[in-house]
Amino acid sequence: MKFISSLTDPGQPYSCTQWQNGGISGMPMVLDENQSSTGFFSLFHDSWNAFPTFVLIDHTMTVRAKPWTLENNSNTSSCDGNNGTVSGWSGGDTEDFLQQLLDECGSLCEGGCATAAGDLNEDEILNIQDIITMVNQILGSTSLEGCALEAADMNMDGIINIQDLISLVNAILGTARSAQLDGHAKVEYVASGQDMMIHVDSDVDVAGIQLSLLSDIQVDIELKDNSHINQEFSFKNGITRYLAYSMFNQPFDSRIAEILIKSSGDLAMDDIEITVADINGDALYLSHLQSGQNYQSGPHSFEISKLYPNPFNPSTEVSFSLPVDGHVQLAVYDIRGQKVGMIFEGAQSVGQHSYTWNASNLPSGVYYIRLQAGDMVTSQKALLIK
Repeated sequence: MKFISSLTDPGQPYSCTQWQNGGISGMPMVLDENQSSTGFFSLFHDSWNAFPTFVLIDHTMTVRAKPWTLENNSNTSSCDGNNGTVSGWSGGDTEDFLQQLLDECGSLCEGGCATAAGDLNEDEILNIQDIITMVNQILGSTSLEGCALEAADMNMDGIINIQDLISLVNAILGTARSAQLDGHAKVEYVASGQDMMIHVDSDVDVAGIQLSLLSDIQVDIELKDNSHINQEFSFKNGITRYLAYSMFNQPFDSRIAEILIKSSGDLAMDDIEITVADINGDALYLSHLQSGQNYQSGPHSFEISKLYPNPFNPSTEVSFSLPVDGHVQLAVYDIRGQKVGMIFEGAQSVGQHSYTWNASNLPSGVYYIRLQAGDMVTSQKALLIK
């Protein structure tokens, strides 16, 4: 530590800016030594009215002790020059004092989790055991905690789902990430007698699908074709959870998937949550259609046609089109599925519409803009960067 000489803007002697910036010929400027009440001498002198050799500073940039040497910290003078005792300290060597600072610091001084991403059983190896553990976590069969839970969140979005599972498979296989795909998929719900068929048609390769169904009893779910795809499901607390993925990250056939949900033809769209992920583990933008209604015919389709700019700060323009007149909700959700804003709600006519979303009251992050009109639902991802 260099000897401190002067400060051009005195008044806050412990600020990080003043400790780290400025200086005369490389010397840090901290305090104007000519001030009478809060001068350099009053601040740093010890109980013997002399300058100590060392000054110990904690993580808040506050001077906590002024030992004569590193081995002897018998000086107990406080930092403001009033000769009071530093809180909790009555002398000793510097090593003891540093330990006290660590104890006070608590979690700020902890090293955090050293577990590698994807190493859910913390054995320092990424393998099939980690995949099984993650599948059980997603299905609700197990509940990870601490560093294992942190390791499961491969994309660090706060949610453990099919996206993390695909990322883990890629990590085990050593597969490099492809270019950003920004895929879209149409999801159609077709009731057939007592059953329901979910038809997924994507414009990029699909590597995984996750379903959550609200139902009083466990339902049977069956993926048509795609014999190379693993299927896992569980039923707990009125929710049937289903996963479809490849252990070798092989995509679904022809970018199309048909999932049969038996004896569930009366399920409403609001009772079904679906996530479709590409080979990178990124979620696809989904458009939802109910069977029996051809909403994509005519000059206007049902879609969010433009989101510009994206990323944005703090406003973006949301444009959408409607094929029929109806009541519309244009809402915003965070990555946990919580509604955080309503852009527009009310009657709207067929055709193109545009609204501005101002997100100045929200923190930076990923959000989903969800458009709903009757049984039609679609969404797009928006990235707010402040």
